[in-house]
Amino acid sequence: MKVVPRHTCRVIKKTQLTKNMLRIDFEILQSNSAIVFKPGCYVKLHLPVANRKKPKVRTYTLKNYDEVNKILTIDFALHQPAGIATNWAMRAEIGETIEILGPGYLKIEPHIGDWYLFAADMAALPAAISVIESLSPDAKGFAFLEVTQEADKQKINLPENLEVTWLYHAKPKTKSGQQLKAIKELKIPGGQPNVFVAGELSTIREIKQFLIQNEKFSNAITYISSYWKTGLNEEGHKIEKQKSEIK
Repeated sequence: MKVVPRHTCRVIKKTQLTKNMLRIDFEILQSNSAIVFKPGCYVKLHLPVANRKKPKVRTYTLKNYDEVNKILTIDFALHQPAGIATNWAMRAEIGETIEILGPGYLKIEPHIGDWYLFAADMAALPAAISVIESLSPDAKGFAFLEVTQEADKQKINLPENLEVTWLYHAKPKTKSGQQLKAIKELKIPGGQPNVFVAGELSTIREIKQFLIQNEKFSNAITYISSYWKTGLNEEGHKIEKQKSEIK
């Protein structure tokens, strides 16, 4: 029987990374399995909810893992109205403990192809940045990163020839077409593209459809995944995701 990796973790640090992104560092106190960190990997947080015996489970990208000090780093996109995870992250106190499961690994191939295309919103930003920062120094391509406001821009360790365009969407709970518009206006290079697209379900469904119809992406290596759906919690999103052809 496969052992589910479980880790009892304690909040040891909270950092306001940007205006709407909160970073929390967790120290692993007890674990039944070793952690193997890979760019973009994700974990399941078991979050306590008032008046419930069972915690709610929410999925987040593991931004970093310090193997020496046994510290997990997770970035939380803050938004209103706040969901269970956002509320917990904002209120979490130093010393508080939770159970974290994982990590699980994304089905991506980050080191092949001739050039890269990234498209991500605030929810997918930690995963996109994690992959971008793992690329070789000679990697080239484009990244369209959509955040709530200019104050949410992050410093990224970029390959010299990977161009980042920051897009601003002040109401992240409403649909945005900025990423798709930016991709359509892109002067597409030759060679095999390696594509990372992640974020809101209806948005990335439209991006996927464009990529399928564009012959310049016919041989693309693609990771296209839905992380959330406007108007739905994680449970509702999972149901909608199962109905679609999006991971």
